[in-house]
Amino acid sequence: MGSYSKAIIKDEIRFGTSTSGENAPCGEYELTCKDGCVGLCHCKDKRAFTLSLDAFIQHLNEGRIAVI
Repeated sequence: MGSYSKAIIKDEIRFGTSTSGENAPCGEYELTCKDGCVGLCHCKDKRAFTLSLDAFIQHLNEGRIAVI
């Protein structure tokens, strides 16, 4: 992930299981990377969730997430 420490979610991202999952709010997130996962913490209300590195890269490629 290089020296990036923040990301912006620009479009709806669903996380959690399909039955109980929820949408991550758009906006700026602090990033952490550990053990093949990317942790995202919403800067405004401090809600946090993780994505697998594969899912994070997929969202980057699809333009839903931008790193800053």
